[in-house]
Amino acid sequence: MNKIRNILGWAGIVILGLFNGLLEDLLFLNIIVPYMPPSWDLTGNLFFIFTVPLAQLLTLGITGTLAWFFLGLHQIPRLITFWICWSISRAVVLTLFNNPVEDIVIYLVWIALWCVLIGLLARSKGNRHRNAGTNAV
Repeated sequence: MNKIRNILGWAGIVILGLFNGLLEDLLFLNIIVPYMPPSWDLTGNLFFIFTVPLAQLLTLGITGTLAWFFLGLHQIPRLITFWICWSISRAVVLTLFNNPVEDIVIYLVWIALWCVLIGLLARSKGNRHRNAGTNAV
């Protein structure tokens, strides 16, 4: 049973990582654009410092929460797999929409930043749990 659970966990991490690359555009087009004030220029100067991270955080809020609580995203090998799948998916989607390489790199840097922050959180929580266990008498 543990072997099946482990295989399903890894498959879930891969699927959610790949889905993340698609979900960003869906959330951007269906949530961010219609509900932002028209005075905000979402495609101009704010795009790579506000709009892209916001779409990624919205996506990560959905898939990352599922992966953290149900699939073990706090384990570094699973996080790295999630990051690679998300990056590949995002790069493929952006390439299909004929985005310049420089723009794709910016997206991938943001993805790497979020995954590093998740890794730091996972390590912090892991150290806290390990330290709590050693302090018990």
